[in-house]
Amino acid sequence: MRTLNINIPVSEEVLFVLKKDEKSLQEEARKILALQFFKERKLSLGKAAELAGMDKNDFVILLGKNQIDIYQYTARELEQEFDAIDKFVEDLKHEGGN
Repeated sequence: MRTLNINIPVSEEVLFVLKKDEKSLQEEARKILALQFFKERKLSLGKAAELAGMDKNDFVILLGKNQIDIYQYTARELEQEFDAIDKFVEDLKHEGGN
């Protein structure tokens, strides 16, 4: 996979105010972008973790620290999940009665 670098001009004054060096700002910016793109459902968990420069487990921890739910269901997806659970429970009831 080919890797691209994206450059964002930042003044030394901004780095000073943020109390960051270039490397730490770059690392933080990658995490912020990954969190936002995951939250907006633009990146999967794996791709967001990759963007953040983290493994999936560490990225899940970062999600929790930022109060971003790992499970991002739409109302329709939740309804489908609950319907599937209801069907599963009904099937179990019928199997138990045989």
